Amino acid sequence: MSSEQRTFVFSITFIIIFSVLIATIPIGLLGRGETPDMITPVDPNTVAGFSDSEEFMEGNFTEYGTYDYELNTQNWYCTNFGSGFALGAKILVLGFLWLGGLESVKFISSDGDDRGETLLFTDIDSDAEDGFESYELLFVDNGNAAGTFIIYWDTTAYTTSYAAWSSDALYCIHGVGLESTAVIDIGSLLIDLLTLQLPEVPLLVNILIVVPIWAGIVYILWYIIKEMIPFL
Repeated sequence: MSSEQRTFVFSITFIIIFSVLIATIPIGLLGRGETPDMITPVDPNTVAGFSDSEEFMEGNFTEYGTYDYELNTQNWYCTNFGSGFALGAKILVLGFLWLGGLESVKFISSDGDDRGETLLFTDIDSDAEDGFESYELLFVDNGNAAGTFIIYWDTTAYTTSYAAWSSDALYCIHGVGLESTAVIDIGSLLIDLLTLQLPEVPLLVNILIVVPIWAGIVYILWYIIKEMIPFL
């Protein structure tokens, strides 16, 4: 067996043993953990990566159940009519005058269910998983995309979306576009992979994926250093 082959075999063996030892460190040796004293909802902006978004709750609505906001150069009008929501983009005359006209949108659940132009609290309860649901928004007239509508709440405190809404604890986010942070997200994913911390991936699978990568990295570095030594 040549020296290159022995080096490659050693690299793989070392990485496998090192990975297993790191992954099997007793919990007691990992340091003192923190015990949360309250539940803070996760901000879906960090998950969805919207380039522009608007977050609102019951407290943002007027006494007439309406909320106006500007998003992605468009003016939007959200209505709460007691049992649910309706949403639409304002139709402006001459670019600034609104006479009450709306380009209504319909809500499509993450399972593909068309909830129509009115999103009921009962539909939210049916669609949501652990107090979170994301709806695709489509303009009714032309079917064009109108962004994403995310709803989430703390299910340990409120059993239904309406209960959360009534307590000003139902979070609504209308987001559009994607941020140019994909490179950062991919970088974070690669770091998690190389440190055996891929979310929701079994440890053994993570090890099987990362060992060849680390072996290749070590071997390439060793080869470069070996070839450069005569020139040093």
